[in-house]
Parts: sequence; C-alpha cells; structure tokens
Amino acid sequence: MLNTEANHDCARVPSVPPRNEKLEDSGFGWSRAVFEASNHGREAWRQPPVADDEELLFHEPGRILPSVHEGVSGTDCRSHSFKIVKPRFGNYALIVQHGGGIERVDLGYSRRTVNAFDQMDSDTRFRLMWSILDVHANAKREAAAATARTFQEAFVQGRLKKRHLPARGTTKVWIEPAHAGAA
Repeated sequence: MLNTEANHDCARVPSVPPRNEKLEDSGFGWSRAVFEASNHGREAWRQPPVADDEELLFHEPGRILPSVHEGVSGTDCRSHSFKIVKPRFGNYALIVQHGGGIERVDLGYSRRTVNAFDQMDSDTRFRLMWSILDVHANAKREAAAATARTFQEAFVQGRLKKRHLPARGTTKVWIEPAHAGAA
C-alpha cells in the first residue's frame, strides 16, 4: 500500500514509503528515482546551469562522503553540485548550485590549475571544489567587513567625502587620506 499525504491543494501526493513496502507509481507522476539513495543529489534540477558557449570539464554532483573516522557515518553533501567550465572567452570557473542559489567562482586563466583536478578521484575533487567555495565565501565576507570598517573609521574621523554630479547623474564618494599626526 502506498502512503499519501495531502498537499496545499488538498490533492493526495505520495510520501516516503515505510520500510518493507513496495513502492509503486499510482499515477502521481513522480519517479522511483526520487527515493533511491544512489540518485539523491544527482537530479537534473540540482545541477548548476552551463551556458551554450561553455565547455564542461568536470561535474561533481552531491553525494554522501565517507567519514575519515572509523565507525562514523558519512557527511551528507547532496545539497551541493559543482561544475568546472571553460567559457569560450574568459577564465575557468567553478559553478556551484546549492540551497542558497547558484554561485560562480573565478579560477583564473591557467589550464595548469584545472589540470590538477584530472589527477584526483571523484570524492577528492568534490572536497577540493567545496574548499574552494569556502575560501571564496570567507574571503568575500572578510573583504566586506574590512571595507565596512574602513568606511566607518573614515566617517567617524570626518574623512568620508561626497560630491553630487547632477550632469552625470551620479554621486562621487571617496575617503580623504589620513593626515600625519591626526588622531
């Protein structure tokens, strides 16, 4: 017997079947693959898009990574899917799709960097791509915090200046240099 739950439209939708029951498609339009652990994280809708002018070099879909500690279960990383692409013009890029959306990290122009991924097994490549994403996110966060501190200090010291340029439809904002001996 297939268990069902009501959705917001009061229609019946399938839920995850209890153990030892046969999973059958009762015409609800869903796929058996949705419930298979080996497929979860590899669904097409989880994959980051690749533009027509980009060459896909590596694709590492989400997975459960084995633990490095004996007796400990793995880490569920099925929420993230990574691709490394080379646009027709421009730098190599790491594209990541996860619950927060799609992110793109510039990997530079050198093919040597990307060639290093060829030497790795799939799980190692996945972990390195995740690490690159973490480094990128941390650097972005630290740069934003440093910029905010710089502008706060300049404001407090009266060095933050602005000039309206109505003919250009913009406003110029800058920080005056600190004078020697100024507090």
